[in-house]
Amino acid sequence: MISKNDNDSNEVALTYSLDYRNLLAEGKEFMGVALGDEHSVDPCMNTVAYHLITTSIQCVVIVLHNHPSLSKFSLEDVKFFLSNGTVKMMVVITNLGNISYLVKKENYNRKKAIEIFNNAVSMHNKGSNIRDYQKAVSHFLSICHEANIVYEDR
Repeated sequence: MISKNDNDSNEVALTYSLDYRNLLAEGKEFMGVALGDEHSVDPCMNTVAYHLITTSIQCVVIVLHNHPSLSKFSLEDVKFFLSNGTVKMMVVITNLGNISYLVKKENYNRKKAIEIFNNAVSMHNKGSNIRDYQKAVSHFLSICHEANIVYEDR
């Protein structure tokens, strides 16, 4: 609804702390909303989201955003997910309601995840069209389980 009503159906990121009870008790916000364009959104553009992502220690931050182009995760999404230790789950929801998500398991292997990501980036850089770029992301998603990342597409 935020995407449709407030952002011309473009991308939106909602950053939500599962430690909301403590934050509410302290009079702090537990959710940030960032508005993007047709192809991207930076959750850290919103000050509340940025604060949650950078200061969370024992809470989980979930980042959700829509993809108007109906694509699944982009390499930028994966980079954001891997770069922010507090982001335990990231969900992509398309405008048609398709849902994909990544979850870092308790035994998440950051080093292996970065290795897989770097291979995907190399594939992307060798690509010459959108299909090649999508193959690079698909490569990451197909083997991210090796780094103890759960990927689901529903």
